[in-house]
Amino acid sequence: MCVPQSDDRPLLATDPPLPADDFAPALWVPLTRALRARRRLIQMVESLPATSWLEASAAPQWSRRDVLAHLAAADRRYHDVLNAALNGSPLDDWSPNPALPSPELNLANTLGAERFAGVPVDALADHLQAGSKKSTILLAALTEDHLLMRMGFAGNALSLLEAWAEHDNGHADDIINGPKMMRSL
Repeated sequence: MCVPQSDDRPLLATDPPLPADDFAPALWVPLTRALRARRRLIQMVESLPATSWLEASAAPQWSRRDVLAHLAAADRRYHDVLNAALNGSPLDDWSPNPALPSPELNLANTLGAERFAGVPVDALADHLQAGSKKSTILLAALTEDHLLMRMGFAGNALSLLEAWAEHDNGHADDIINGPKMMRSL
């Protein structure tokens, strides 16, 4: 059953729109939280002056633009995990805690930074938007049988979504140098 909305917009702004009933119900709340965090990042790109993206962020040795590039690159990790689960081969071998530094995570961050070196901020926002759309399509393909399947660095699909939201929100706070500014976006 589709969740009614007062303004007749789809639950997820994708092209084509994905209604709520395309998703396992257990995903609705964490997915909404993850998409809200991503929307906050996109709104930062739209509202912060272009010159501010070259300034230092709260993340050591990264400019605000570097943080945005890192987030655009990180989408690939989430997509790889979701694709593996959908293909019946969840990623059990590589499971570092994404919050703790590790050689694997450092390598992923380095490769991501290299991949998006020199990409303008507006283009990074486009990558974030495209990554969000791809994620929602992959998540819509998950069945209830997939929800509790091990998903690489996350225990299951629900914790993967929570990690995605926490990662985006944490780095959004790094971009604006603290959690107080723009928290309402």
